[in-house]
Amino acid sequence: MAFSKFRVNIIVQVILIAISCLMFFWTLKQEYMLITRSSLVILWILQIVYLIWYLQRVNRDIIKFITAIKYDDVSISFHKKKKIDNAFVDLYNELNQIIQNISEVRFDKESEHQYFQNTIKHIGIGILAYDDVGKIEICNEAVLKLLKVNSLNNIADVNIAQIGLSDKLKGIKPGNNNLIKLNIDNEIIQLSVKAAKFKIKSREIKLLSLQNIKSEIDQSEVDAWQRLIRVLTHEIMNSVSPITLLSGSLIEMFEENEKIKTIEDIYNKTIENSVLGLKTIRKRSDGLSNFVENYKSLTQVPKPHFSEVNVCNLFNHLETLLKSDLNKKNIEINMLCEPSFTIHADEKLIEQVLINLIKNSLEALSNKQSPRINLCAETLNEQIQIKIEDNGPGMTNEILDNIFIPFFTTKEKGSGIGLSLSRQIMHLHGGTISVKSEPNVATIFTLTF
Repeated sequence: MAFSKFRVNIIVQVILIAISCLMFFWTLKQEYMLITRSSLVILWILQIVYLIWYLQRVNRDIIKFITAIKYDDVSISFHKKKKIDNAFVDLYNELNQIIQNISEVRFDKESEHQYFQNTIKHIGIGILAYDDVGKIEICNEAVLKLLKVNSLNNIADVNIAQIGLSDKLKGIKPGNNNLIKLNIDNEIIQLSVKAAKFKIKSREIKLLSLQNIKSEIDQSEVDAWQRLIRVLTHEIMNSVSPITLLSGSLIEMFEENEKIKTIEDIYNKTIENSVLGLKTIRKRSDGLSNFVENYKSLTQVPKPHFSEVNVCNLFNHLETLLKSDLNKKNIEINMLCEPSFTIHADEKLIEQVLINLIKNSLEALSNKQSPRINLCAETLNEQIQIKIEDNGPGMTNEILDNIFIPFFTTKEKGSGIGLSLSRQIMHLHGGTISVKSEPNVATIFTLTF
């Protein structure tokens, strides 16, 4: 309706301009109409000026509206214009409604921003975000308290807390969860740091969450030591108890009423039993010595020599090494890997871990029909994961809770150090080893790099 009025007004003004123009040309043929002719020229000019003003009036308001939107100015408003015969009342009402909607959206966004700012400010976990040039975008109070600094403007400023900390934080890959040990004002802090990356327009933002987990680690260490001591006590007592009993029996063979028997009182059978007892003692002593040697090997893992290792080549080499064992037990092995997958690792140590895990699967599949091992590599959150899966009998939750404890074993002749060594090797690589198992379905070990 408003635009119909606008068109009518334009048509009327164009017709009036045309009439003025025709009258002007008519007066040119008349000899004594100079004043009329001049008046028509002035009228013609005024009509054209008014038409231009009429058209530009709305244009100016539209430009004013667009400029306000461009500069986020929601204070502007448009009112009814009597000078243009109410032709654009509806338009101005719509413009006012748009401005009001933008104002409401802006208010909602500001409220949400305040909500998130207050949430980040009061949350107990440190939140730190910086852009690709190191400028700090987000830094809450928890970060300042953890690092014991007053303010942070650039990621390099964290070096005030400890030299080299910025490089450690920058080196954390997105999706990783790293532990960083700090000594700030003679206080030991164990930081658990998680990283994530995202983009805002063309800027890349790295988000870090920092949490002091020293108390949790201390408690975990106490629990780990208690479980280790239980296992050590069990293993040592298994060797010491027979030695103690046999020693007592041997003493009784050669003593009577706390006096050593004479040679005449000692029978050949007594000597035979003594030799048998001494052999048993030696056997248990050898077992105890082996136990100590295993403990030494657990505490002396060689330092990794890192290089770029192609995962597919590693899989093929493992298949060649274990081919005879697989064929002997008629076990099917499936390997899945992208040719481009590489890991930064010590090839020999990682090979040792994988051989240990695959041999565990071989033993678990000894009485299984249609035994199968799946060896695959995949990416998750920019990390390479190697998974070893078998369809063996699986493990109970109780076994899963203790499986990485040194010397814990469910095998009759197992040493109980294989998985503990594997976990140490993965820690030296900055990675993790985890296990999932469902009884009578499958067991999956996952190495994450």
